Amino acid sequence: MRCAAIDGEGRVLAGGRQPGSPVALRIAADSELPWTLQVTAAPHAAESGLLAGQRFLFLATTVMVLFLLAGGYFIARAIRREMEVARMQSEFVSAVSHEFRSPLTSMRQLSEILALGRAPNEERRRLYYETLVRETVRLQRLVEALLNFGRMEAGARQYRFEELDAARLVRSVAAEFEPQIAGEGRHIELAGAESGCRMEADPEAMSVALRNLVDNALKYSPGEPAVWVEWGVDREFVAIRVRDRGAGIAASERKAIFRRFVRGRAAVEGNVKGSGVGLAMVRHIVAAHGGEITVDSEPGRGSTFTMLMPAMGRR
Repeated sequence: MRCAAIDGEGRVLAGGRQPGSPVALRIAADSELPWTLQVTAAPHAAESGLLAGQRFLFLATTVMVLFLLAGGYFIARAIRREMEVARMQSEFVSAVSHEFRSPLTSMRQLSEILALGRAPNEERRRLYYETLVRETVRLQRLVEALLNFGRMEAGARQYRFEELDAARLVRSVAAEFEPQIAGEGRHIELAGAESGCRMEADPEAMSVALRNLVDNALKYSPGEPAVWVEWGVDREFVAIRVRDRGAGIAASERKAIFRRFVRGRAAVEGNVKGSGVGLAMVRHIVAAHGGEITVDSEPGRGSTFTMLMPAMGRR
């Protein structure tokens, strides 16, 4: 704005006026001063105000558009994620149904043969009984795995920590697989220190974790005669490694396979049976013990899964 003081004859005594601009006056009688006060708008003031309003409107519109775009993106991502979870859950139900159907079918057929007395001789009858026991154990493990996974997801799984020797744990789990794989001409190679590898852990939970890793190693290397389980001390950790020479895992899948219901490309291409919760359980158990699970793999050359568990007194 421009201000001016004008005397009684209309002369400008101080300040200045802007011709053609809106004028505000305060005459001498009102202000009780010897001059009339005049205020006019500075040049381009109206244009500047209009430009400022346009800039504000443009900024507000831009913010609104960005907000709508961001909201649309997050909504679309949430919908896509929910659809992916629904797809994986559907595949999980299908895989579990197949896992249940296989042992149940074998158990029903063998039970009918034994009940009707159709076994040709005592040797065959004993073989049927052994198969029934093996399929029952397989079904029991599947049910226990699903129950354990449900308790872990709900946060209701309770761990009982006690002193545990890694060598004893590995030999116990390996012994569970020997009857199953001996008939296939396969075996589990064990290597590690007989003493000094002690940790504070839940024996049952650690057996479940190691059993899942060994089972995966056997399933994903069907043409190989052996898988390897090694253990030892690595700094302040007890390291238990399960190694195979199977299909391997692509670099893009190495993090995703530890999520629930996720199965790698090798499982789909090789038609490998599984529910997609085994590695998620391993990760949960190891994390609950204050440890870490890592994987080192190369497609076509096998994989090595390592559980790093805090040594005794370090948890």
